[in-house]
Amino acid sequence: MPNILITGGAGFIGSHTCSVLIEAGYDIIVFDSFVNSSSTSLQRVKEITGLNDTKDDLRLKIVQGDVRNKEALDSVFKMAAQRGQPIEAVIHFAALKSVSESIKDPLNYWDVNVNGSGCLFSTMNSNNCRTLVFSSSATIYGAQKRSPITEECIIQPINPYGNTKAAVEKMLLDV
Repeated sequence: MPNILITGGAGFIGSHTCSVLIEAGYDIIVFDSFVNSSSTSLQRVKEITGLNDTKDDLRLKIVQGDVRNKEALDSVFKMAAQRGQPIEAVIHFAALKSVSESIKDPLNYWDVNVNGSGCLFSTMNSNNCRTLVFSSSATIYGAQKRSPITEECIIQPINPYGNTKAAVEKMLLDV
């Protein structure tokens, strides 16, 4: 099974994704700063999936790091390759996620969400990893008049958080 890197894997959606993938037989590397999450969620993943903390059980590797740090990201890719299990795919959840906080501190949101994503994509490229699942947000669609919101709706975010998610989507279209 492929080795999958999950950025922001200790968050709510990330930790649930880890559980499902481990139960499906995948090996996981979680890269998380723990700014919006706790390592406790990953301990629960281990309990749920029956993993233990022995050196023999490398199904879930946890690396604390900031997605804006290219050197730290690159070392994770290199470590996986040296173990003979290169990272073949990335699921990218790492982001700041509060609309109200994004209004108070938009520059931080642009730095973490957009610059961090750029660092990740650049690192993936230099390590020949081309498979990505990006966790966007319905906030990119702003206040729509129709419901339910579909992917055919116009992208028109109304807050800095939504703007950063839409910007990453545009970046992905270019790369």
